[in-house]
Amino acid sequence: MHGIADTIKAICSPLKIFKVNTDDIKVMVCISLSVIPILKKDLYELKEACKSKNITFNVKNMKIVLAKFFLSLISRVNEIEESLIAKGYSNE
Repeated sequence: MHGIADTIKAICSPLKIFKVNTDDIKVMVCISLSVIPILKKDLYELKEACKSKNITFNVKNMKIVLAKFFLSLISRVNEIEESLIAKGYSNE
């Protein structure tokens, strides 16, 4: 993952002319790539929970299922933000 992030940082290096911090872009790419498997696992667990409660995973029930998924996603993003702040990483 870091190799991809380093490549994205190198590709974005011309943006330094406009005072864009490429290290911030690298961190965002790393976080994004590391969260994808976690979200995949969460969605799988949510589908399994629906099956155990005899809730079909279809268009009608998608609103309920996606609401739970997005609440979980927002909670996880908040945790990541708090951990980055605790480690001293700031976007300022």
